[in-house]
Amino acid sequence: GTRFMSGGEPMDESFPLPEEPFDLTEEERADIEADLSDLGQMHAIFSAQGVKGVVIACQECRQNHFYEWALLTDNLQHMLDTGEPRMHEPAWDIDETEYIQWDYGKGFVDALVDNGIEPGRQVGLTACPYCETPFDAAFRYCPSCGKQLAVIRLFNELLDRGVEEREARTMLVRAGFEPF
Repeated sequence: GTRFMSGGEPMDESFPLPEEPFDLTEEERADIEADLSDLGQMHAIFSAQGVKGVVIACQECRQNHFYEWALLTDNLQHMLDTGEPRMHEPAWDIDETEYIQWDYGKGFVDALVDNGIEPGRQVGLTACPYCETPFDAAFRYCPSCGKQLAVIRLFNELLDRGVEEREARTMLVRAGFEPF
């Protein structure tokens, strides 16, 4: 049979059709899924610090490849769907200080997990307990009164772990934090 192009014209039979996706082995699929999970955890941890993505040293071309979080996520998902990596074009106007090495990010995530810390989980706040100013959950200081918010996050974490409110407040004051 003759194949037709979208306009109804016959296609040249020598024009190759898209190839079938490569089948990934169970191990390859598990590795890519693990990379996606690691990438998600790195993104949750490092994007709050202004990191835009990861840099991976390419063994084939011996150059660093810079990937923003969404691009690498999309590329890994593409590999799961098709079995093939996407072509990577050189990054344009990259500030290398805004990227972390994959191995560093992976090691950091592994260290958190090894110590029983859930990567990317933060105790969120949406308002200052001192002056009641609302703000973004990632703020480290109140934008109105300037007070550091880490003690409030620590307080909430203690409550989440079952420490009574009065005991938690006492512990924080004894540790040198201002009462709130």
